[in-house]
Amino acid sequence: MRKSTLLRNRLQEPRAVVAPGVYDSLSARICEMAGFEALQHSGYGTAAAVLGQPDVGLLTLSEMVSQVRATARAVNIPVVGDSDNGFGNAINVYRTVQEYINAGAAGLFLEDQVAPKRCGHMEGKQVIPYEEMEGKLRAAMDARKDIDPDFIIIYRTDAIAVNGYSDALDRARKAAELGVDMIFIEAMETREQIKKTASELKDIPLMLNLIEGGKTPLVPVNEAEEMGYKWIVPALSSLYAAARGMLDVMREIKENGVSDKYLDKLFTFKEFTEVVHLENIKKLEEKYLPTSVIEEKYHGKEKIVG
Repeated sequence: MRKSTLLRNRLQEPRAVVAPGVYDSLSARICEMAGFEALQHSGYGTAAAVLGQPDVGLLTLSEMVSQVRATARAVNIPVVGDSDNGFGNAINVYRTVQEYINAGAAGLFLEDQVAPKRCGHMEGKQVIPYEEMEGKLRAAMDARKDIDPDFIIIYRTDAIAVNGYSDALDRARKAAELGVDMIFIEAMETREQIKKTASELKDIPLMLNLIEGGKTPLVPVNEAEEMGYKWIVPALSSLYAAARGMLDVMREIKENGVSDKYLDKLFTFKEFTEVVHLENIKKLEEKYLPTSVIEEKYHGKEKIVG
């Protein structure tokens, strides 16, 4: 069964899906190990991991597709892609959807910002007219038909920061009537807005994006689920945790020459082999390589690839 089909079926269940934001294969694998059943690819995280740059529209379609493909292949659970504003007009969106499907994504969200876009929680955003965005959404829904009809299309609107909450809600209603699979109103600023969105759009699945230090209040998952949110995304927790942890440990090594102060917070060498599925490689070697090669490779010792 396609991962998109698995996800579409899962979204029919009453329970919300908590889908942490991931930015590469390793973060995806770790979140899968933690027990999450689906993942949200992060464009913000991809910009940081691939370019070391902020999320301001610098990534190309090919760079994003490459990261989505690597992420989706690293795990056995559905991954929904961040496709920014579709990398152009409605015709570009048509191709973007095709590329994300072929990369193994189970769905994507598409935003209504102008190019170049900005992170949803940054200042200085601009949005295109809804009429233009509707053409993009129709192109996205048409593009999936022949390849993967279960592919999830999410409309993200950034209109709150530009035109106010009422316009964002109006755009969301129109997109819901158009037939998108899910609505994502980005950067809601109060709990009242979060609650009102859930009340006003209760007949369509809703995404809630939560960022530490962002514009949207951090609402516990159980509360968001009770409000009616279906796709709840701690979008940057994995990225920020990894970046902070790496900086703290590397500063310790730089200052004191050793990392033993942090050993309780690090994977051991053996534990990390489980993260990257070393056992799978061992099994393939035993299946395909001649016995003589195996014996020579490991000198009769435990088969650990260093």
